[in-house]
Amino acid sequence: MICMKCLTPAPDAFEKCPKCGAALKLNKAVDFGKRLNINNEWRASMAKKDAQNQAFKEPESLIPWMKSEFKKAMSNAPKRIKTLAIYGGIILAVNLIFWTVDPYFMPLWLQPFRGLITTVVFLTATYNDIIPKTIFWVIIFTFGKKLFHSMRKKGFKVSFDCLKNVVPNFKSALGRMGQSAYPVLLIGAGMGLMIANNFASYSRFSGARNKFDKYFIVLVMAFTISYLLGEANKTGFYKFIKLGSNDLAKLAGRKRGLSDDSVYLLLSAFVAGLLLDAPLILMKFMYGGYMLGAVAVLAGFALAVASGKKPEVKA
Repeated sequence: MICMKCLTPAPDAFEKCPKCGAALKLNKAVDFGKRLNINNEWRASMAKKDAQNQAFKEPESLIPWMKSEFKKAMSNAPKRIKTLAIYGGIILAVNLIFWTVDPYFMPLWLQPFRGLITTVVFLTATYNDIIPKTIFWVIIFTFGKKLFHSMRKKGFKVSFDCLKNVVPNFKSALGRMGQSAYPVLLIGAGMGLMIANNFASYSRFSGARNKFDKYFIVLVMAFTISYLLGEANKTGFYKFIKLGSNDLAKLAGRKRGLSDDSVYLLLSAFVAGLLLDAPLILMKFMYGGYMLGAVAVLAGFALAVASGKKPEVKA
């Protein structure tokens, strides 16, 4: 049909003009054949335009995207100042109370509560370093809050149904990438091992290296990333990885970075690496994650070079 206000052609299914927004009504004065030709021509021109835009579109860059997201967050900050103050108060209270408690040298009056205090310290990442601790609380008050509301509204089973998609999506991405997936998997798993070893090591005690009492943040990260992979949507974290790879590709003289399948496999392997540090902790391998992770990352790059390919495929 044709918009009677600006004379722009539009498909019959449209209720509003794509140009001026005016309501569309089927013009019976225009015969069906003419309307059909106009519709087909309009669709063809739009498809051609989209193809041209995609072909010449420069890949996004990480820094401008981060600036844009920061501006959005700052614009909403005044409206959420009360909520942010409550979150900050909770974090401050937990750390002030439990950071000062030494579970190995508790006063006698606290001995009966040692198990409870140790559990709270474990579940709040109180003894972790500042970076994993910050990541933990960001996850709790963003993803955790969203998941909690979803469970209240939809129920436990429905809220966790998306986890069923992780393995099928992984197999599909692996099938599409073929042998070029192996370097990506090795690099992702190696990075996960090293991050897990790092996050489970730093604490208020200098001798604590790769300990289970610091491992909870690693489990939280693994679950969060798995859940987001199951949702199969382009989350901020997913986009951060992809845009970062675009910037690295530019430095390497390539046009584009990781494809969607590459990012999916990289994050999946990263989760596997996070979890693979658990048996190393049980074996009291203090630097096992660092060592095995470094070997896996180097093997991934070596495999990519040996095969004559970088660890990514065309987008």
